[in-house]
Amino acid sequence: MKKELPEWLDPFIWTEFKKHRKLLRKPMTPHAEDLILLKCQRTYDAYIRTQDENLHPNFCLNDSIERGWQTIYPKPSRPDIIRSDHAPPMYRGSTLNPDYQEWLANKEFMNLNEHGNEDTSTDQITRNKALRSIQRAKFDVEDDSMAREITESEQRRLN
Repeated sequence: MKKELPEWLDPFIWTEFKKHRKLLRKPMTPHAEDLILLKCQRTYDAYIRTQDENLHPNFCLNDSIERGWQTIYPKPSRPDIIRSDHAPPMYRGSTLNPDYQEWLANKEFMNLNEHGNEDTSTDQITRNKALRSIQRAKFDVEDDSMAREITESEQRRLN
């Protein structure tokens, strides 16, 4: 029984993906085919929303064949940090999260574009938050004694 493929899915790529799975010695059951087609449908819906070529199911299937994967892993070319209303975590462990800084800068940029040059109180609060977070994340060594201990320490000998 031949499955009917969606019109956006290239039949040649689908056949090659099935051959690839057989070569991996992991042939797809009919249920596995349904699951991967469902994943392709979700990926295609994301492609329609974003017009990101990396999210097209044909691209994802070819990428999976190229990398030797059993399934597809849709990877957008640009993470959705800019459009997100929810901020990423401010810190990763004890260091400042660069995604948070990028999100904050993009949010401020978008606010300035929407409001023109007027300085709203939320823009000022956002700038102060960014400045405080950068001030907290000092990466320079302020204590010179630590640097001297490292340079004066004995070198390890490798045998």
